[in-house]
Amino acid sequence: MRMRWPSLALISLALALVAGCGPSNNGGGDVDAPSGDPDADTTDVDANVSTIDAPDVPIDAAELPIDAPLPVDAEICGDLTCTNPVNDGCVPSEICDNGTDDNCNGAIDEGCLCTAGAVQQCFNGPPGRRHVGACVDGMQTCQGSGEFREWGPCVGGIAPQNAEPCDSLDNNCNGCVDDSQACCVVDLACPAPGSMPDGQPFQNYVINGAMFYSGPVASWQWDVTGGPCDRLFLTTTTPVVQSFTLTGANTSMLTLRPSLSGDYTVHVRITTPTGTVYECTFIIHIAGPGLRVEMCSDRTAATDIDLHLHKPGTTTQWATLPSGTTNVDDCHFRNCKGSAFTPATWGYANSPLAECSGGPEGASWTTLGYCRNPRLDIDSINDNGVPENINVDVPQTAGTYRVMVHYWGGTGAAHPLVNVYCGGHLRGTYGAAPDVVPNFDTSGSTAGDVWRVVDATPVVVGGVTTDCTLAPLHPPGMTNGYWVTNTWTY
Repeated sequence: MRMRWPSLALISLALALVAGCGPSNNGGGDVDAPSGDPDADTTDVDANVSTIDAPDVPIDAAELPIDAPLPVDAEICGDLTCTNPVNDGCVPSEICDNGTDDNCNGAIDEGCLCTAGAVQQCFNGPPGRRHVGACVDGMQTCQGSGEFREWGPCVGGIAPQNAEPCDSLDNNCNGCVDDSQACCVVDLACPAPGSMPDGQPFQNYVINGAMFYSGPVASWQWDVTGGPCDRLFLTTTTPVVQSFTLTGANTSMLTLRPSLSGDYTVHVRITTPTGTVYECTFIIHIAGPGLRVEMCSDRTAATDIDLHLHKPGTTTQWATLPSGTTNVDDCHFRNCKGSAFTPATWGYANSPLAECSGGPEGASWTTLGYCRNPRLDIDSINDNGVPENINVDVPQTAGTYRVMVHYWGGTGAAHPLVNVYCGGHLRGTYGAAPDVVPNFDTSGSTAGDVWRVVDATPVVVGGVTTDCTLAPLHPPGMTNGYWVTNTWTY
């Protein structure tokens, strides 16, 4: 429990009032005890003192007990109003491509041109409150596959709240923590932005709720919201399935096991035996190294849609060479799994086993004793709510990797979604509503639809991927639209 106290001057004033209003033994009246007996009974200290210079003013009358002891040990908080809040920072005109609602009209980067599928960080609040207190950026995607493109809604993140919930954070992001008279005594200590360490895919992330609230608890309720594929699965899987698992969702100790990179919004609801409810919401960042490409669709249970990644510096056809042999320049399910007999070896160093041993192919990687680069960590074959994922932990400097999606098996139209992460951060989302991929409706091992998605060029500094440049692909001769054919040419 954290108690809010007033300033030292206010406490001193309270103590002075106690001292000044108590009895005195200056020889001017009866104090109910001999002056030489300090231990005498003094319970009726002011019984016979009726006036001081004004016989008509009974200072010790029963209706004015000013000599009662003041509650100096009680929860005295003073004024908790924020005296110096941050400036909202609104300006007359919008500034493009900074992810901020500069003119405070409720829209972010409105009227600004962007590249289809690009993702930028954004903030749902006044610009002056960005990165202040509990506020955290979300993500917005450039929408529009035609000539006109604009930034879509800002999704995720944590925006300023209207009221302070008394959780040891600055929830309205005005520069002051718990600035509310209701926050005199604060029992909750929610995690502040940046206080929770990053996690990694395929590894347990344990969160101890008792670190936030240590009092008696009747019930715990945890829930987690994932990234683009998980948001798609919320409305397209039956029963609803997510790419991550939760263990202990009704206990104080939650274990999140993610399979994909990105930001996970964690929410816990704590109910005490008296019915008081405390809540915390915070973001856990899961960051896989290097270049990571994930693919999911709205029909995972009824289709087999495969993810491919092409080696930089070559333009050989996808999947199978004219000779009939598997093309090792193309990383996919035939040659990039741990169990592959003829792996795609691009001359890259292997990664430590911890990077891949926790995934579906973990047994095969454990047998090898390392993780290859590139590799396919997840292969989804008619699996409800299961994405596919290809990783290159240390990609080639200035190398350009081409991403492709192939409709192998199933019937009817499907709408694949591709997300590209560079250095642990989402940099591109392709095929998301409302810009779903059209005419992706023909399957087949050799004649199924082929969607060439994007060329990704990672930025690698000292062996660490820090960012990437993404160039979405369009049909030859066009500057918009999705490039879908049923041929295997690069």
